[in-house]
Order: sequence, then C-alpha cells, then structure tokens
Amino acid sequence: MHLDVRKSKIFGFNFFKFIRYHIENLNIFCVFHPFKIYEYKELVRDVKFSKNDIILDIGCGNGLETLLIGKRCKKIYGIDIFKENLAIARYRAHLLKKKINSEFKFTTLEKAGFNEEFFNKIFSICVLEHISNYVEILKVSYKILKKGGKMIFSVDSLQNITDKGFINYHKKKFNIKQYFTKENLKKELAEIGFRKIIIYPIYKSEYTKNRFMKIMTNIRLFNYIMSIFEYFVLKKKEAISRDKNTGLVFIVKCCK
Repeated sequence: MHLDVRKSKIFGFNFFKFIRYHIENLNIFCVFHPFKIYEYKELVRDVKFSKNDIILDIGCGNGLETLLIGKRCKKIYGIDIFKENLAIARYRAHLLKKKINSEFKFTTLEKAGFNEEFFNKIFSICVLEHISNYVEILKVSYKILKKGGKMIFSVDSLQNITDKGFINYHKKKFNIKQYFTKENLKKELAEIGFRKIIIYPIYKSEYTKNRFMKIMTNIRLFNYIMSIFEYFVLKKKEAISRDKNTGLVFIVKCCK
C-alpha cells in the first residue's frame, strides 16, 4: 500500500523525518525499554571514553547499545552466538557505517581469536548469567584487555525478590545459569587479577521490582513515548532508594 508522504504530516510532524532522524542520530531511547535505558546509562556513567579506544561488546544482541558505545570510540566489536540478533546488528551497522566503525562476529569469546592486550574497554550487558563457564569469559577478557583497560558489565542478582516461584520461572524462561552476589563476584575478579573493583546494585525500589516481575511474566514492547515516560518514573524511584544494598542487577566496573 502506498503512503502519501504529504498525509504523514500532521501539525508539522513528519513521520519519515522522525524515523530517519533516529537512525542517523542513534540514542538510548531507541531501545524502547525503560529498564535497558536505565541500565545502559549506569554502565557508561563516569566512564571516560577516548576517540582512540577499541572496544568489545560481549553478547551484543541486536547491536543497539553496541553502536551507541561505538559512537564514542575508534572502533567497536560485537560478538554473539545468535545469528538472528547479529543480522539486525549488522543491518544497523550498515546504516551507520559512515558514522560508526563497527564489526560484528558470530562467535564465542573463546573462539574469537582476539590478540592479547587488544581492547581498551570491554562491555557486557546482562550476559554472564546465561553462561556456565563465566569465569573463563572473565579470564579471557582480562587477557585481551590492555594494561589499565576497563571491563564494564552488568549481571542479574534478583536479591530483592523473595518469591521462589518467580525465581524458578525466570531462571527457566530466560535460561539463567546462575545469579550473582557481590561478594563472590568481587572475589573472582580479584583472583583473576582485576583491580579497582566497583560493584553496586540497581533496580532497588519496590516500584522497580514489581514492574520487573510484571513485565517478565507478561512480555510486551514499550512504545517510544511510554518508554521515555516510564524511564523517568523509574529513575525517580531509584533515586529515593539510593541507600539500599540489594537490587535486581549488579553494575560492575574494574581495571586490569
């Protein structure tokens, strides 16, 4: 069906210009999910990027966050084991090839063949909980990081959920191999050789916990406006829960 461009203009709003703008000016609100928006902002908070950085994203998925990071560096690599996700990531990368230098690979980290001390930074966004041999991933990451390089990642903990039925559901539904504690993570990272280890929880408020449980049992897509609105609600609720020590997810930042 042909759509007349003139009919897409309503009160000065042009739908096609809107879509093109968000392709060419990629931003985190394109995720359409308030939880992922908040998580990404926490991951990059206080991280100093350089235009000379070479960065890796482990478990890059559809590549949106990967490319957002790629806007800040010389080159970004994304790896994943799901071809469907990589197809979307590569399509996005093609659209942005003049602005972002990126490369996506269908591989595990162990088989990727990256040289030692190759990356300035390594990111991973809620991936390690799905990997049984996550310690090996951390060890390989340490090897391929440059001295002084940073590893920045998030992992599931679900420490503020006491409903065992929901925990079992979540673990089975999303193929979770393990949930993490701050103490174990810090110990394992230190044993590998990481230093300046910072670990803190996010999604600490009752509001966020209840929304998470509802969304996980009734998966739905957020629209653009609602995702932005709910992000700001979530952000406000998290701000007043600042002093709590448990949350749904840990943010981890450490150096080689």
